[in-house]
Amino acid sequence: MYMDSNLVIEREKPYIDDICNRYGYDSNIRHLLYIIIPAFIIKYGIKKEQLVLNTFKNIKIIISEKKDQYIKAYYSSRPIFEQNKYKTVKVMVIQNYEKISLINLLDNLVHEFNHAINSEVNEIKETKNYLYLRTGLTYRLYKKNPLSFIRKDTSYILEEIINTKQTEEIIDIIKSFKPANSEISNTIYAINNETNHKYNSQSYYLESYSCKKILENKTFINTLANLRLNGEVYEIAKWFDDIVGREGTYKELILLLKEINELELEYANRKIFKSIIFNKIKSTSNKIMRIVEKFDRSVNYR
Repeated sequence: MYMDSNLVIEREKPYIDDICNRYGYDSNIRHLLYIIIPAFIIKYGIKKEQLVLNTFKNIKIIISEKKDQYIKAYYSSRPIFEQNKYKTVKVMVIQNYEKISLINLLDNLVHEFNHAINSEVNEIKETKNYLYLRTGLTYRLYKKNPLSFIRKDTSYILEEIINTKQTEEIIDIIKSFKPANSEISNTIYAINNETNHKYNSQSYYLESYSCKKILENKTFINTLANLRLNGEVYEIAKWFDDIVGREGTYKELILLLKEINELELEYANRKIFKSIIFNKIKSTSNKIMRIVEKFDRSVNYR
C-alpha cells in the first residue's frame, strides 16, 4: 500500500518529540529520528506502526565516551528475572559520537534499531533449565539458575547480512523523502549529498556478495523477512533444506558464513603468507555460492 511520506513524517513527529524529550536527545539525534521512524513505518507497513514506535520508546540511545576503532554502535538486550518472570533490558549505544559522520550515524542507528524491531515478537523462549533470547535469526542461550550466558548460535552472520540489506532499503526510503518541513529537508539534502543515488552499506560486504543470489531471490528474502519480523524462525532450516533437497544444507551455509567472516579477520591481522588466507577465503566463498545457486534454481518465484 502506498504511503505518503510527508503525511507519515507529520503524523509521527509529535510522538518522536515525546521520545526525544523523555530521553534528552540532542538535536542531531532528534532530526535523524524524524526521518528514521517514518522510514521504518513505510518499510514494514502501518500495521507495524505500534511495534516500531514501542521499540524506539523502550530502547534508550546512550552516547558512550568509550572509543572503538571498529564498533561505532551496538544494540544490547540482556535478560533479567523480575516480578516472577523473565524480561529484557535493552539499550542502543553509540561510540565515537563526536567524530562519526552523518551517514555513518544514520547507518548505525537504522542497522541497530532494525535488529531490535526484528527481535520484539517472541523474543524469549523458556525451557525448564534454559532461556533463549532472540535477536532476529539468532538465539543466545542462558542458564536459568543462576542467570548466566552460555553461547550464541552461529546464524549471527546471516542475521547481519539480512539486516544490512534491510538497512540499505530503509536508507533508500529516507533518501527518497521530499519533506515540506525545512529542517527535515536540510537533513535529507545532507544525506543525499554524502551518498550515491542508491545506498550501499560497507558492512559484511564479502559475505553479502557470496550470498548475492539468494539476497535477490524473492522467495528467500521475503520468507526470511516475514518469519524474522514475526518471530517464527524455528522452521527456517527445514524450509531451506526441503527446497534444496538435502538435509543439513542450511547448517552448512551458516557454518561457511561464519568461517569466511573469521578468515577475513585473520587476513586483516596477518602480516605474512596472506595469500594462503586469501585462497581459503576464495574457496569458502565458492562453496557458499554453490549452495545459494542451488537454492535459487530450486524455486519458481525469483
